[in-house]
Amino acid sequence: MTKLQIKVDFKKEMQRVSKEVDRLATFEIHQRIDYATRTLREVTPVDTGKARSGWFNIKIPKVFGKFFGTEGFIVNRVDYIDKLNDGHSKQAPKYFIEQVLVRIGILTPR
Repeated sequence: MTKLQIKVDFKKEMQRVSKEVDRLATFEIHQRIDYATRTLREVTPVDTGKARSGWFNIKIPKVFGKFFGTEGFIVNRVDYIDKLNDGHSKQAPKYFIEQVLVRIGILTPR
């Protein structure tokens, strides 16, 4: 009679799974940040194109306890982007930035 024995190092396996979850979550976050940046660029009202081309993002690797992840920022440094978001242009609704981020799932509505 043949015996089958399988030895599993559960601690090592859980570390492997944890790293894989971190990698997949970071990839998902990067995709969402990139998608949100592209979408904001598309819906930003255009006169000169400065505000539309002003969108960019920054992704910063972070350590949260024993987990790795990403902190991200979506930025537009054009000085009048807040006026556009307040409804100054007829090309986009008021709070178009928040609407995009809620639709994508980056912001949660109050």
